[in-house]
Amino acid sequence: MKSLCSFFLVILCVLCNSSITLHSEELVTSTITGKVTDGESGETLRGASVLLVGTKKGAYSDVKGKFTIKSVPAGTYSIRVSYVGFKPKVIEKITVVADQPVTVNVVLQTDAKKTQEVVAEARRLNDNQAALLNQRKNSAQVSDGISEEEISKLPDADAGQALKRVSGVTLVGDKFVYVRGVSDRYNSTTLNGSSLATTEPDKKSFAFDMFPAEFLQNANIAKSFTPDLPGNFAGGLVQLSTVDFPSAFALKVSTSSSFNSNVTLKDNAFWGTPTGSKDWLATDDGSRALPSDAPADRNEMNQLLRDAKKSDNPEIQTAAQSKLQNFARSMSSSNWKGNSSTAMPNAGFGLSYSNIFAVADNDLGVIGSLTYSNGYSISTGLETPIIAGALPEDRYRAIQTPQVSTRSVNWGGLLNLAYKIGTTTSFSIKNLYNRSGDDEAIYSTGKDIPQGIDTKFYTYQYVQKELYSGSVSGEHTLPWENMLLDWRLGISSSERDQPDFRRLRYSRQSTDTTLPFMADISPTPQGDGTLAGRFYSNLTDKVVNGAVNVMIPLGNESKLKIGGASEKSTRTFTARSFTIVQQNGFADAIDFSLSPEQLLADSNFRVGQLGVSEDSKPSDSYNGTESLNAGYAMVDMPFELFEGNFRFIGGLRAENNTIKLNSFGTAGDTVNLNYNTFDFLPSLNLLFKVTTSTNIRMSASQTLTRPTFREIAPFAFYDFRSLFVVTGNPQIKRTLIQNFDLRLETFPNPGEVLSISGFYKSFKNPIEEAIQATSSEWIKTFTNAENRDSTGKVTGEGIAYNYGIELEARKSLSFISDELSNFLFSFNYAIIRSQITVMYGNLKDTRPMWGQSPYTLNMGLFYVEPTYKTSMNLAYNRFGRRIVQVGAIGYLDSPHIYEEPRDIVDFSVIQPIADMFEVKLAVRDLLNQKYVRTTDGLISGTELKGRTFNIGISYKFK
Repeated sequence: MKSLCSFFLVILCVLCNSSITLHSEELVTSTITGKVTDGESGETLRGASVLLVGTKKGAYSDVKGKFTIKSVPAGTYSIRVSYVGFKPKVIEKITVVADQPVTVNVVLQTDAKKTQEVVAEARRLNDNQAALLNQRKNSAQVSDGISEEEISKLPDADAGQALKRVSGVTLVGDKFVYVRGVSDRYNSTTLNGSSLATTEPDKKSFAFDMFPAEFLQNANIAKSFTPDLPGNFAGGLVQLSTVDFPSAFALKVSTSSSFNSNVTLKDNAFWGTPTGSKDWLATDDGSRALPSDAPADRNEMNQLLRDAKKSDNPEIQTAAQSKLQNFARSMSSSNWKGNSSTAMPNAGFGLSYSNIFAVADNDLGVIGSLTYSNGYSISTGLETPIIAGALPEDRYRAIQTPQVSTRSVNWGGLLNLAYKIGTTTSFSIKNLYNRSGDDEAIYSTGKDIPQGIDTKFYTYQYVQKELYSGSVSGEHTLPWENMLLDWRLGISSSERDQPDFRRLRYSRQSTDTTLPFMADISPTPQGDGTLAGRFYSNLTDKVVNGAVNVMIPLGNESKLKIGGASEKSTRTFTARSFTIVQQNGFADAIDFSLSPEQLLADSNFRVGQLGVSEDSKPSDSYNGTESLNAGYAMVDMPFELFEGNFRFIGGLRAENNTIKLNSFGTAGDTVNLNYNTFDFLPSLNLLFKVTTSTNIRMSASQTLTRPTFREIAPFAFYDFRSLFVVTGNPQIKRTLIQNFDLRLETFPNPGEVLSISGFYKSFKNPIEEAIQATSSEWIKTFTNAENRDSTGKVTGEGIAYNYGIELEARKSLSFISDELSNFLFSFNYAIIRSQITVMYGNLKDTRPMWGQSPYTLNMGLFYVEPTYKTSMNLAYNRFGRRIVQVGAIGYLDSPHIYEEPRDIVDFSVIQPIADMFEVKLAVRDLLNQKYVRTTDGLISGTELKGRTFNIGISYKFK
């Protein structure tokens, strides 16, 4: 990073020197200024190209349509002005006299036949679907996306819900994005060009529920690779963008309220525990935190436990017993108290501001936004893990009926500043902060069939997460050959804190229902944290990155682009797990049928009765760093062949990556990993412009995905929901992917598209989740799909492949009838197939890749009433059956857990009033179908979340 910073300082010095030189030139030259407008509407055109003919000088029009060409020597000139969808215009005989600025205003007329003449596209506003599709038409990659305009029409609260509308994209767990049938671990995410830290301890991917939809200008997914993109993805690179520069002054205030059919105003239906005084800010107030008098680590705890048994030294024994008792009592027993309440409607608030200020005769754009929401939710269902058996009724490992009650708080803010110096230089500072808190209480009743017991589970947890992303960037038109230089420095940090994850099980023999339920508190010194325990964990993630790119015109609209990037990620994870035990194996004075808050009252933690032990392991904590240095070169070259217009984009990217991890193995041995890879990633892209509105794209590239800290960390913990021990694998290797794409796309009118795409991907050593059975437990880990013999020795590399077809249509229905001109129909459908084969000795597992849906379907119908501008929007989403958890082969014919398809329908009505107010009514998940999971042909889980009705109102000051 030091070398990178030095490089940036050199660049800034050069830029400053250039500014001084230009300033001195202005003393003996002059400037040409003006404004570019649309001849039909009279609106100003932002991003028009203005070229001083016969020179290398030029400019782009700004947000107000204004342009300035500086340092023009005295003489007579012509300027050529062009813009997408308009006829280029040449203004001749412009006389320039030293020190006397010249004003030239230009009016352009539309001409669809000439749209191919303009390359300058990036400076246009991209908050509407028409602009985004126009950007896509001229993009170097195969890409799809969704704009702020489209997002605002539907009841999508966060970025994940919005992205599921994109072709080939599915949303898993309401927050993880799968692209083209490959799991979230094969995708990467950037915000304004910078990588994002993750708040998920067991995931590589970004959790999109952390990103409010209100902050998005657009979300684009690059599905093919070019060398100027990071190479660590296979399905897609999700590129989130916030507004770069405002279009005008705006101040908007909004509020909303929603009603969920499962929970809102249901008498005492919501089950929860005492809240903290700062929960409304998504921040624990310390009431759930690990007490300050807790032993520093497992070794100190073990020493206290040993000292407490030293009957031969009463002084040491009494002191240790006192410390243990005080520690146990300081772990607040009130946190176990469950209570029922009636949930009020969910609420949300928003405030946004934007404006443009004149600073030193240049434009300063300011954009700020704040959001806040809190809400209640309940999901009910069934959990029935499947085991082998002769009859269906013999194959259920357990039957549980959990009710999950969650109170969620989410708030955040955005502040972007952008400063433009003339038309040649701009600087941006972008900041985003978001924080969420989820207070979850699960009460579950059921049976453990093999053990022959009825059970009741109480599980309580509070998880608070925060995300910050900030960047400083600049764009410069250099005086040498009109080269373009852009640079960026970014930082992203996240934290996930889980204080006091509590679990307690009660049971009784199923054969005698007259017996009371008794708490399963272990009589062993170690205890069993899966049945009675408290867990504390903290995850911090930080990513610092920088990049610089230079675009060099080569003539005839050809360009050479070179650049480099550097990134460093750090992660620290710590965890402590404490168990509740019966001291000396028998707490004879305790009534184990009492409720959790009564049973675990302070008075019951005393010598000879209840106590606290610790089952933390050294491997429960780890820290790691990942360093990435990359460089690339690529050409973008249009050419003609057999009277056809082609564009070639190709080049090579080199990435040097080092992952270092410090932890302990499950046996307590020290683990120090140093994993280094160096890869060349080639990319070839060919664009054939069949007409001015129709493209044929072909792409071939190699990308990769590297193991994450979590996937290689040997840290193991018990997941009470899946009933698995989850652990990492230090032996895992990176995956190399070959990608091939073919797309035919046409853009009949602004905002419309018809396309068909085909793709094929080959994965070498794909990284997958795997389930391994031991004599005492099931272990979920991460592994490469490799062929192994019965001893576990690798006998060959595993290969997986993924291919499919994508269809997309977005079209006004005016082609059917003029009476339908206010209707817009949107459709995308992806058919996807994948296969992976893994051998375990003589056992062969051939299946789709984890997370791959055989199809995804989105449809939308949008209507705008012309007189009152009432907007009605209907959206439909469905995905095919997919593996959500890989099973252990050899135990069941089909051991994997599948999520079955479900239909999702959303509807909204938006009514503007007096051009200032806007009222929005929406229904989310109108059909409210169950989430269903199956294993080996039997239902292994269901969940019902309810439908949500929302009303919102906003007021915009102008």
